[in-house]
Amino acid sequence: MSTMHNKPRPGHYRLQEGVRIVSQDGSALVVCDYPLRVVQLNPVAAQLLLLCIEERTCGQLAQATGMPVNRVETFCDQLCWKGLLEAGPLLPPPTWPCVSIVIPSYNRAKELERCLYSLFSLDYPASCLEIIVVDDASTDETGSMLQRLAQEVATRDQELHVIRHEQQRGVGISRNTGAEAAQYGLVAYLDSDCVASPGWLRELVPTFQDTRIAAVGGMIRAYDRKTLLGSYEDICSSLYMGERTQRVSLKGPLTYLPSANMLMRRMVWEKLAGFAAMTQGEDVDFCWRLLTSGGSMNYVPRGVIYHDYRTTLGAFLCIRAAYASAEAALIKRHPTERRILLLPQEQAFFAASIIGGAWGITLITWQSIWSGFQAMALAFALLPLLLALLMLLFGTFKRIQKLRKFPIAIEFPIVFKATLRGYMAYGYHLSRHLSRYFTLLLLIVSFFLPPVFILLLILCGIVIGVDYIRLRPEMDVGRYAMCSLLDDCAYEAGVVWGCMKHREWKPLVPIIKAQA
Repeated sequence: MSTMHNKPRPGHYRLQEGVRIVSQDGSALVVCDYPLRVVQLNPVAAQLLLLCIEERTCGQLAQATGMPVNRVETFCDQLCWKGLLEAGPLLPPPTWPCVSIVIPSYNRAKELERCLYSLFSLDYPASCLEIIVVDDASTDETGSMLQRLAQEVATRDQELHVIRHEQQRGVGISRNTGAEAAQYGLVAYLDSDCVASPGWLRELVPTFQDTRIAAVGGMIRAYDRKTLLGSYEDICSSLYMGERTQRVSLKGPLTYLPSANMLMRRMVWEKLAGFAAMTQGEDVDFCWRLLTSGGSMNYVPRGVIYHDYRTTLGAFLCIRAAYASAEAALIKRHPTERRILLLPQEQAFFAASIIGGAWGITLITWQSIWSGFQAMALAFALLPLLLALLMLLFGTFKRIQKLRKFPIAIEFPIVFKATLRGYMAYGYHLSRHLSRYFTLLLLIVSFFLPPVFILLLILCGIVIGVDYIRLRPEMDVGRYAMCSLLDDCAYEAGVVWGCMKHREWKPLVPIIKAQA
Protein backbone atom coordinates (compact mmCIF):
# COMPACT_ATOMS: atom_id res chain seq x y z
CA MET A 1 0.00 0.00 0.00
CA SER A 2 1.56 3.28 -1.03
CA THR A 3 1.49 6.54 0.81
CA MET A 4 0.96 10.11 -0.27
CA HIS A 5 3.90 12.21 -1.34
CA ASN A 6 3.56 14.88 1.35
CA LYS A 7 5.41 14.42 4.62
CA PRO A 8 3.57 13.17 7.73
CA ARG A 9 2.51 15.75 10.29
CA PRO A 10 4.78 16.49 13.28
CA GLY A 11 4.97 13.56 15.66
CA HIS A 12 3.22 11.20 13.23
CA TYR A 13 4.31 8.02 11.42
CA ARG A 14 3.07 6.64 8.13
CA LEU A 15 3.77 3.67 5.88
CA GLN A 16 6.62 4.48 3.50
CA GLU A 17 5.76 4.99 -0.14
CA GLY A 18 6.31 1.84 -2.23
CA VAL A 19 5.73 -0.51 0.74
CA ARG A 20 2.97 -3.14 0.68
CA ILE A 21 1.83 -5.43 3.49
CA VAL A 22 0.59 -8.88 2.52
CA SER A 23 -1.07 -11.31 4.93
CA GLN A 24 -0.98 -14.95 3.87
CA ASP A 25 -1.29 -18.28 5.72
CA GLY A 26 -1.38 -16.50 9.07
CA SER A 27 1.89 -14.63 8.51
CA ALA A 28 2.58 -11.09 7.37
CA LEU A 29 5.11 -10.03 4.76
CA VAL A 30 6.20 -6.58 3.67
CA VAL A 31 7.12 -6.02 0.04
CA CYS A 32 9.24 -3.00 -0.91
CA ASP A 33 9.23 -1.94 -4.56
CA TYR A 34 12.76 -0.47 -4.59
CA PRO A 35 15.14 -1.81 -3.68
CA LEU A 36 13.07 -4.96 -4.15
CA ARG A 37 12.90 -6.95 -0.94
CA VAL A 38 10.47 -9.13 0.96
CA VAL A 39 10.66 -9.10 4.76
CA GLN A 40 8.94 -11.53 7.13
CA LEU A 41 7.31 -9.47 9.88
CA ASN A 42 6.99 -10.35 13.51
CA PRO A 43 3.49 -9.78 14.95
CA VAL A 44 4.40 -6.45 16.60
CA ALA A 45 5.96 -4.96 13.47
CA ALA A 46 3.05 -6.18 11.35
CA GLN A 47 0.51 -4.61 13.69
CA LEU A 48 2.35 -1.27 13.76
CA LEU A 49 2.75 -1.12 9.99
CA LEU A 50 -0.91 -1.96 9.40
CA LEU A 51 -1.96 0.78 11.81
CA CYS A 52 0.34 3.25 10.03
CA ILE A 53 -1.42 2.91 6.70
CA GLU A 54 -2.95 6.12 8.01
CA GLU A 55 -0.90 8.65 9.99
CA ARG A 56 -0.58 7.80 13.68
CA THR A 57 1.22 9.23 16.68
CA CYS A 58 3.13 7.05 19.14
CA GLY A 59 0.40 7.72 21.68
CA GLN A 60 -2.27 6.46 19.30
CA LEU A 61 -0.18 3.41 18.42
CA ALA A 62 0.44 2.65 22.09
CA GLN A 63 -3.26 2.86 22.83
CA ALA A 64 -4.14 0.59 19.91
CA THR A 65 -1.47 -2.04 20.70
CA GLY A 66 -1.44 -1.87 24.49
CA MET A 67 2.34 -1.35 24.51
CA PRO A 68 4.20 1.35 26.49
CA VAL A 69 4.83 4.55 24.48
CA ASN A 70 8.61 4.30 24.81
CA ARG A 71 8.56 0.76 23.36
CA VAL A 72 6.40 1.96 20.46
CA GLU A 73 8.85 4.80 19.83
CA THR A 74 11.75 2.34 19.68
CA PHE A 75 9.90 0.05 17.26
CA CYS A 76 8.85 2.94 15.03
CA ASP A 77 12.40 4.33 14.90
CA GLN A 78 13.72 0.92 13.86
CA LEU A 79 11.07 0.62 11.15
CA CYS A 80 11.95 4.11 9.90
CA TRP A 81 15.65 3.29 9.53
CA LYS A 82 14.68 0.09 7.70
CA GLY A 83 12.75 2.21 5.20
CA LEU A 84 9.33 0.82 6.13
CA LEU A 85 7.90 3.83 7.96
CA GLU A 86 8.15 7.54 7.28
CA ALA A 87 8.28 9.96 10.23
CA GLY A 88 7.13 13.54 10.41
CA PRO A 89 9.09 16.25 12.26
CA LEU A 90 9.66 15.63 15.95
CA LEU A 91 7.45 17.33 18.48
CA PRO A 92 9.14 20.02 20.59
CA PRO A 93 10.48 19.06 24.04
CA PRO A 94 8.52 20.06 27.17
CA THR A 95 11.15 22.75 27.85
CA TRP A 96 13.71 24.08 25.40
CA PRO A 97 17.31 23.26 26.40
CA CYS A 98 19.94 25.97 26.45
CA VAL A 99 22.28 26.17 23.46
CA SER A 100 25.68 27.79 22.95
CA ILE A 101 26.14 28.98 19.36
CA VAL A 102 29.79 29.10 18.23
CA ILE A 103 30.82 31.12 15.18
CA PRO A 104 34.49 31.14 14.06
CA SER A 105 35.36 34.07 11.82
CA TYR A 106 38.32 35.59 10.02
CA ASN A 107 38.09 38.82 8.00
CA ARG A 108 34.39 38.51 7.24
CA ALA A 109 33.00 41.56 9.00
CA LYS A 110 30.01 42.11 6.69
CA GLU A 111 29.12 38.42 6.46
CA LEU A 112 29.51 37.99 10.22
CA GLU A 113 27.24 40.95 10.94
CA ARG A 114 24.57 39.52 8.64
CA CYS A 115 24.94 36.13 10.35
CA LEU A 116 24.55 37.62 13.84
CA TYR A 117 21.43 39.56 12.90
CA SER A 118 19.87 36.30 11.68
CA LEU A 119 20.61 34.77 15.10
CA PHE A 120 19.02 37.72 16.89
CA SER A 121 15.79 36.83 15.04
CA LEU A 122 15.74 33.11 15.85
CA ASP A 123 12.43 31.58 16.84
CA TYR A 124 13.96 30.22 20.05
CA PRO A 125 13.82 31.49 23.65
CA ALA A 126 16.52 34.19 23.84
CA SER A 127 17.10 33.37 27.53
CA CYS A 128 18.22 29.87 26.46
CA LEU A 129 20.88 31.08 24.04
CA GLU A 130 24.42 32.40 24.16
CA ILE A 131 26.29 33.45 21.03
CA ILE A 132 30.07 33.04 21.04
CA VAL A 133 32.08 34.66 18.25
CA VAL A 134 35.71 33.56 17.93
CA ASP A 135 37.61 36.26 16.05
CA ASP A 136 40.60 34.46 14.60
CA ALA A 137 42.91 37.52 14.53
CA SER A 138 40.92 39.39 11.88
CA THR A 139 42.59 42.45 10.34
CA ASP A 140 39.45 44.06 8.87
CA GLU A 141 36.69 45.95 10.70
CA THR A 142 35.43 42.81 12.49
CA GLY A 143 36.54 44.13 15.92
CA SER A 144 34.75 47.49 15.67
CA MET A 145 31.62 45.86 14.26
CA LEU A 146 31.48 43.40 17.16
CA GLN A 147 31.91 46.20 19.70
CA ARG A 148 28.97 48.05 18.15
CA LEU A 149 26.80 44.92 18.14
CA ALA A 150 27.76 44.09 21.74
CA GLN A 151 26.40 47.47 22.83
CA GLU A 152 23.23 46.85 20.84
CA VAL A 153 22.73 43.37 22.30
CA ALA A 154 23.24 44.69 25.84
CA THR A 155 19.85 46.41 25.56
CA ARG A 156 18.12 43.09 24.79
CA ASP A 157 17.69 39.80 26.62
CA GLN A 158 20.51 38.21 24.58
CA GLU A 159 24.09 37.12 25.19
CA LEU A 160 26.96 37.85 22.81
CA HIS A 161 30.50 36.90 23.83
CA VAL A 162 33.56 37.70 21.73
CA ILE A 163 36.86 35.83 22.03
CA ARG A 164 39.80 37.07 20.00
CA HIS A 165 42.89 35.14 18.99
CA GLU A 166 45.99 37.28 18.87
CA GLN A 167 47.36 35.11 16.06
CA GLN A 168 45.43 33.25 13.40
CA ARG A 169 44.99 29.62 14.47
CA GLY A 170 42.55 28.22 11.93
CA VAL A 171 38.90 27.27 11.89
CA GLY A 172 39.28 23.97 13.79
CA ILE A 173 41.05 25.54 16.76
CA SER A 174 38.60 28.46 16.66
CA ARG A 175 35.71 26.05 17.05
CA ASN A 176 37.49 24.50 20.03
CA THR A 177 38.02 27.91 21.60
CA GLY A 178 34.31 28.60 21.35
CA ALA A 179 33.30 25.22 22.76
CA GLU A 180 35.71 25.65 25.69
CA ALA A 181 33.95 28.90 26.61
CA ALA A 182 30.45 27.46 26.15
CA GLN A 183 28.40 27.21 29.33
CA TYR A 184 25.57 25.03 27.99
CA GLY A 185 25.27 21.33 27.25
CA LEU A 186 24.41 21.74 23.57
CA VAL A 187 26.84 23.44 21.19
CA ALA A 188 25.66 24.63 17.77
CA TYR A 189 28.24 25.46 15.10
CA LEU A 190 27.57 27.98 12.37
CA ASP A 191 29.97 29.56 9.88
CA SER A 192 30.24 33.33 9.69
CA ASP A 193 29.28 33.40 6.00
CA CYS A 194 25.95 31.69 6.76
CA VAL A 195 22.49 33.02 7.55
CA ALA A 196 20.25 31.04 9.88
CA SER A 197 16.58 30.57 9.13
CA PRO A 198 14.27 31.58 12.03
CA GLY A 199 13.43 27.93 12.78
CA TRP A 200 17.06 26.72 12.65
CA LEU A 201 17.40 25.54 16.27
CA ARG A 202 13.71 24.89 16.90
CA GLU A 203 13.72 22.29 14.11
CA LEU A 204 16.99 20.54 15.08
CA VAL A 205 17.12 20.63 18.88
CA PRO A 206 14.18 18.17 19.37
CA THR A 207 16.42 15.43 17.92
CA PHE A 208 18.36 15.41 21.21
CA GLN A 209 15.31 14.08 23.05
CA ASP A 210 16.81 10.76 21.96
CA THR A 211 19.64 10.42 24.47
CA ARG A 212 21.57 8.17 22.07
CA ILE A 213 22.10 11.00 19.57
CA ALA A 214 25.51 12.67 19.91
CA ALA A 215 25.23 15.15 17.02
CA VAL A 216 22.82 16.29 14.35
CA GLY A 217 23.21 18.29 11.17
CA GLY A 218 20.65 20.35 9.29
CA MET A 219 20.14 21.37 5.68
CA ILE A 220 22.46 23.86 3.98
CA ARG A 221 21.24 25.82 0.96
CA ALA A 222 22.75 28.64 -1.07
CA TYR A 223 22.21 32.23 0.08
CA ASP A 224 22.47 33.57 -3.47
CA ARG A 225 20.69 31.45 -6.07
CA LYS A 226 20.49 34.15 -8.75
CA THR A 227 23.98 33.56 -10.13
CA LEU A 228 24.85 30.49 -12.21
CA LEU A 229 27.37 29.08 -9.73
CA GLY A 230 25.17 29.99 -6.77
CA SER A 231 22.30 28.02 -8.27
CA TYR A 232 24.67 25.11 -8.94
CA GLU A 233 26.10 25.15 -5.40
CA ASP A 234 22.60 25.15 -3.94
CA ILE A 235 22.08 21.49 -4.78
CA CYS A 236 25.57 20.26 -5.81
CA SER A 237 27.77 21.56 -3.02
CA SER A 238 29.48 19.06 -0.74
CA LEU A 239 27.60 20.82 2.08
CA TYR A 240 24.18 19.87 0.68
CA MET A 241 23.10 16.48 2.04
CA GLY A 242 19.75 16.10 0.31
CA GLU A 243 16.12 16.05 1.35
CA ARG A 244 15.99 12.69 3.13
CA THR A 245 16.63 12.02 6.81
CA GLN A 246 19.74 9.86 7.10
CA ARG A 247 21.84 8.18 9.74
CA VAL A 248 25.54 9.03 9.41
CA SER A 249 27.72 5.94 9.09
CA LEU A 250 31.31 5.12 8.16
CA LYS A 251 29.88 2.65 5.63
CA GLY A 252 27.86 5.40 3.97
CA PRO A 253 26.15 6.62 2.01
CA LEU A 254 26.41 9.67 4.32
CA THR A 255 29.72 9.59 6.20
CA TYR A 256 29.97 13.06 7.78
CA LEU A 257 28.11 16.25 8.68
CA PRO A 258 29.37 19.70 7.64
CA SER A 259 30.30 21.82 10.66
CA ALA A 260 28.68 24.83 8.99
CA ASN A 261 25.39 23.52 10.42
CA MET A 262 26.08 21.04 13.20
CA LEU A 263 24.76 20.65 16.74
CA MET A 264 26.38 18.36 19.29
CA ARG A 265 26.44 17.53 22.95
CA ARG A 266 29.32 19.38 24.62
CA MET A 267 30.37 16.24 26.48
CA VAL A 268 30.92 14.54 23.11
CA TRP A 269 33.22 17.38 22.05
CA GLU A 270 35.11 16.96 25.34
CA LYS A 271 35.39 13.19 24.91
CA LEU A 272 36.94 13.58 21.45
CA ALA A 273 39.21 16.48 22.50
CA GLY A 274 37.59 18.77 19.95
CA PHE A 275 38.43 19.43 16.31
CA ALA A 276 41.82 18.75 14.77
CA ALA A 277 44.04 21.66 13.69
CA MET A 278 43.29 21.14 10.00
CA THR A 279 42.71 23.78 7.33
CA GLN A 280 40.19 21.64 5.44
CA GLY A 281 38.32 18.50 6.39
CA GLU A 282 38.34 19.06 10.14
CA ASP A 283 34.61 18.34 10.30
CA VAL A 284 35.02 15.06 8.40
CA ASP A 285 37.82 14.03 10.76
CA PHE A 286 35.68 14.89 13.80
CA CYS A 287 32.71 12.90 12.50
CA TRP A 288 34.84 9.87 11.70
CA ARG A 289 36.34 9.89 15.19
CA LEU A 290 32.89 10.26 16.72
CA LEU A 291 31.50 7.34 14.70
CA THR A 292 34.55 5.19 15.48
CA SER A 293 33.99 5.84 19.18
CA GLY A 294 30.44 4.49 18.88
CA GLY A 295 28.61 7.84 18.75
CA SER A 296 25.40 8.27 16.79
CA MET A 297 24.80 11.11 14.30
CA ASN A 298 21.76 12.00 12.21
CA TYR A 299 21.15 14.30 9.29
CA VAL A 300 17.77 16.04 9.35
CA PRO A 301 16.69 17.94 6.21
CA ARG A 302 15.33 20.82 8.27
CA GLY A 303 16.88 23.54 10.39
CA VAL A 304 18.01 25.33 7.24
CA ILE A 305 20.93 27.71 7.07
CA TYR A 306 21.92 29.63 3.93
CA HIS A 307 25.57 29.58 2.92
CA ASP A 308 27.07 32.49 1.00
CA TYR A 309 29.08 30.50 -1.53
CA ARG A 310 31.88 32.05 -3.58
CA THR A 311 30.26 32.48 -6.97
CA THR A 312 33.11 33.85 -9.10
CA LEU A 313 34.73 31.23 -11.32
CA GLY A 314 38.19 31.50 -9.74
CA ALA A 315 36.87 31.27 -6.18
CA PHE A 316 34.58 28.36 -7.10
CA LEU A 317 37.45 26.35 -8.57
CA CYS A 318 39.78 27.17 -5.68
CA ILE A 319 37.33 26.13 -2.98
CA ARG A 320 36.51 22.89 -4.80
CA ALA A 321 40.22 22.09 -5.08
CA ALA A 322 40.78 23.03 -1.43
CA TYR A 323 38.01 20.68 -0.25
CA ALA A 324 39.45 17.84 -2.34
CA SER A 325 42.98 18.40 -1.07
CA ALA A 326 41.82 17.28 2.39
CA GLU A 327 41.45 13.66 1.19
CA ALA A 328 45.18 12.97 1.60
CA ALA A 329 45.30 14.51 5.07
CA LEU A 330 42.24 12.50 6.13
CA ILE A 331 43.74 9.23 4.84
CA LYS A 332 46.86 9.88 6.93
CA ARG A 333 44.72 10.32 10.03
CA HIS A 334 42.31 7.48 9.16
CA PRO A 335 44.22 4.86 7.12
CA THR A 336 41.30 2.40 7.14
CA GLU A 337 38.82 4.87 5.62
CA ARG A 338 40.03 4.64 2.04
CA ARG A 339 37.88 5.10 -1.03
CA ILE A 340 36.25 1.85 -2.18
CA LEU A 341 35.25 0.96 -5.73
CA LEU A 342 32.65 -1.81 -5.67
CA LEU A 343 32.62 -4.20 -8.64
CA PRO A 344 29.81 -6.71 -7.99
CA GLN A 345 29.83 -9.21 -10.85
CA GLU A 346 26.29 -8.83 -12.20
CA GLN A 347 26.01 -5.06 -11.93
CA ALA A 348 29.57 -4.41 -13.12
CA PHE A 349 29.10 -6.66 -16.16
CA PHE A 350 25.82 -4.90 -17.04
CA ALA A 351 27.33 -1.41 -16.62
CA ALA A 352 30.47 -2.28 -18.60
CA SER A 353 28.35 -3.77 -21.39
CA ILE A 354 26.10 -0.72 -21.63
CA ILE A 355 28.99 1.75 -21.53
CA GLY A 356 31.11 -0.36 -23.89
CA GLY A 357 28.24 -0.79 -26.34
CA ALA A 358 27.45 2.92 -26.32
CA TRP A 359 31.15 3.68 -26.83
CA GLY A 360 31.44 1.33 -29.80
CA ILE A 361 28.26 2.54 -31.49
CA THR A 362 29.23 6.18 -30.99
CA LEU A 363 32.67 5.61 -32.49
CA ILE A 364 31.21 3.97 -35.59
CA THR A 365 28.45 6.56 -35.97
CA TRP A 366 30.98 9.36 -35.48
CA GLN A 367 33.05 8.06 -38.38
CA SER A 368 29.93 7.57 -40.55
CA ILE A 369 31.15 4.24 -41.94
CA TRP A 370 28.33 2.20 -43.38
CA SER A 371 29.93 -0.17 -45.89
CA GLY A 372 29.52 -3.94 -45.59
CA PHE A 373 32.58 -4.42 -43.38
CA GLN A 374 31.63 -1.48 -41.21
CA ALA A 375 28.09 -2.82 -40.86
CA MET A 376 29.69 -5.91 -39.35
CA ALA A 377 31.61 -3.62 -37.01
CA LEU A 378 28.33 -2.00 -35.99
CA ALA A 379 26.83 -5.42 -35.29
CA PHE A 380 29.88 -6.27 -33.21
CA ALA A 381 29.43 -3.00 -31.28
CA LEU A 382 25.81 -3.99 -30.57
CA LEU A 383 26.96 -7.25 -29.00
CA PRO A 384 27.70 -5.71 -25.56
CA LEU A 385 24.16 -4.30 -25.46
CA LEU A 386 22.79 -7.77 -26.19
CA LEU A 387 24.95 -9.18 -23.40
CA ALA A 388 23.62 -6.48 -21.07
CA LEU A 389 20.05 -7.52 -21.88
CA LEU A 390 20.90 -11.18 -21.24
CA MET A 391 22.49 -10.25 -17.90
CA LEU A 392 19.37 -8.26 -17.00
CA LEU A 393 17.14 -11.25 -17.73
CA PHE A 394 19.51 -13.54 -15.81
CA GLY A 395 19.41 -11.21 -12.81
CA THR A 396 15.62 -10.99 -12.96
CA PHE A 397 15.12 -14.76 -12.97
CA LYS A 398 17.73 -15.14 -10.24
CA ARG A 399 15.73 -12.79 -8.02
CA ILE A 400 12.49 -14.57 -8.88
CA GLN A 401 14.06 -17.83 -7.68
CA LYS A 402 15.05 -16.20 -4.38
CA LEU A 403 11.54 -14.81 -3.92
CA ARG A 404 9.95 -18.25 -4.32
CA LYS A 405 10.85 -19.13 -0.74
CA PHE A 406 8.20 -16.62 0.37
CA PRO A 407 4.50 -17.57 0.18
CA ILE A 408 3.73 -14.73 -2.22
CA ALA A 409 3.82 -14.30 -5.97
CA ILE A 410 5.50 -11.17 -7.29
CA GLU A 411 4.83 -10.43 -10.94
CA PHE A 412 7.67 -10.64 -13.47
CA PRO A 413 7.37 -6.92 -14.51
CA ILE A 414 7.89 -5.79 -10.91
CA VAL A 415 11.02 -7.92 -10.48
CA PHE A 416 12.32 -6.91 -13.92
CA LYS A 417 11.80 -3.20 -13.17
CA ALA A 418 13.49 -3.46 -9.77
CA THR A 419 16.45 -5.36 -11.25
CA LEU A 420 16.82 -2.82 -14.05
CA ARG A 421 16.72 0.09 -11.59
CA GLY A 422 19.37 -1.55 -9.44
CA TYR A 423 21.67 -2.22 -12.40
CA MET A 424 21.20 1.30 -13.76
CA ALA A 425 21.85 2.80 -10.33
CA TYR A 426 25.14 0.92 -10.17
CA GLY A 427 25.99 2.15 -13.68
CA TYR A 428 25.50 5.70 -12.46
CA HIS A 429 27.63 5.19 -9.35
CA LEU A 430 30.43 3.58 -11.37
CA SER A 431 30.36 6.46 -13.87
CA ARG A 432 30.30 8.97 -11.00
CA HIS A 433 33.32 7.36 -9.40
CA LEU A 434 35.32 7.40 -12.64
CA SER A 435 34.33 10.92 -13.71
CA ARG A 436 34.98 12.35 -10.24
CA TYR A 437 38.57 11.15 -10.02
CA PHE A 438 39.73 10.56 -13.59
CA THR A 439 38.20 13.26 -15.82
CA LEU A 440 41.45 15.20 -16.19
CA LEU A 441 43.47 12.03 -16.72
CA LEU A 442 41.09 10.80 -19.43
CA LEU A 443 41.22 14.22 -21.09
CA ILE A 444 45.01 14.05 -21.24
CA VAL A 445 44.96 10.48 -22.56
CA SER A 446 42.40 11.45 -25.22
CA PHE A 447 44.96 13.79 -26.85
CA PHE A 448 46.94 10.68 -27.76
CA LEU A 449 43.99 8.28 -28.09
CA PRO A 450 40.98 10.28 -29.38
CA PRO A 451 38.45 7.44 -28.83
CA VAL A 452 39.04 7.85 -25.08
CA PHE A 453 37.40 11.28 -25.35
CA ILE A 454 34.16 9.65 -26.47
CA LEU A 455 34.32 7.26 -23.49
CA LEU A 456 34.75 10.28 -21.21
CA LEU A 457 31.74 11.97 -22.81
CA ILE A 458 29.63 8.87 -22.18
CA LEU A 459 30.68 8.61 -18.52
CA CYS A 460 30.10 12.32 -17.89
CA GLY A 461 26.86 12.23 -19.89
CA ILE A 462 25.45 9.46 -17.70
CA VAL A 463 26.32 11.34 -14.51
CA ILE A 464 25.15 14.75 -15.72
CA GLY A 465 21.91 13.37 -17.16
CA VAL A 466 20.95 11.45 -14.02
CA ASP A 467 21.90 14.28 -11.67
CA TYR A 468 20.06 16.86 -13.76
CA ILE A 469 16.85 14.82 -13.58
CA ARG A 470 17.35 13.90 -9.93
CA LEU A 471 18.34 17.32 -8.56
CA ARG A 472 16.22 19.52 -10.86
CA PRO A 473 18.60 22.52 -10.85
CA GLU A 474 17.25 25.94 -11.79
CA MET A 475 19.27 26.15 -15.03
CA ASP A 476 19.32 24.56 -18.45
CA VAL A 477 21.18 21.30 -18.96
CA GLY A 478 24.02 22.92 -20.93
CA ARG A 479 24.96 25.29 -18.13
CA TYR A 480 24.59 22.55 -15.58
CA ALA A 481 26.90 20.29 -17.61
CA MET A 482 29.53 23.04 -17.79
CA CYS A 483 29.42 23.61 -14.03
CA SER A 484 29.57 19.87 -13.34
CA LEU A 485 32.62 19.36 -15.58
CA LEU A 486 34.43 22.31 -13.99
CA ASP A 487 33.57 20.90 -10.58
CA ASP A 488 35.04 17.48 -11.38
CA CYS A 489 38.21 18.92 -12.93
CA ALA A 490 38.82 21.20 -9.96
CA TYR A 491 38.15 18.39 -7.52
CA GLU A 492 40.55 16.03 -9.25
CA ALA A 493 43.23 18.72 -9.36
CA GLY A 494 42.68 19.29 -5.64
CA VAL A 495 43.08 15.59 -4.85
CA VAL A 496 46.39 15.48 -6.75
CA TRP A 497 47.54 18.69 -5.07
CA GLY A 498 46.71 17.27 -1.64
CA CYS A 499 48.55 14.03 -2.44
CA MET A 500 51.65 16.00 -3.43
CA LYS A 501 51.39 18.27 -0.39
CA HIS A 502 51.03 15.43 2.13
CA ARG A 503 53.08 12.87 0.19
CA GLU A 504 50.22 10.45 0.38
CA TRP A 505 49.00 8.84 -2.88
CA LYS A 506 46.35 6.45 -1.61
CA PRO A 507 43.43 8.80 -2.45
CA LEU A 508 44.21 8.25 -6.14
CA VAL A 509 44.04 4.45 -5.87
CA PRO A 510 40.73 3.00 -4.63
CA ILE A 511 40.34 -0.33 -2.91
CA ILE A 512 38.42 -2.62 -5.27
CA LYS A 513 35.86 -4.95 -3.75
CA ALA A 514 33.55 -7.41 -5.45
CA GLN A 515 30.87 -7.01 -2.76
CA ALA A 516 29.96 -4.42 -0.10
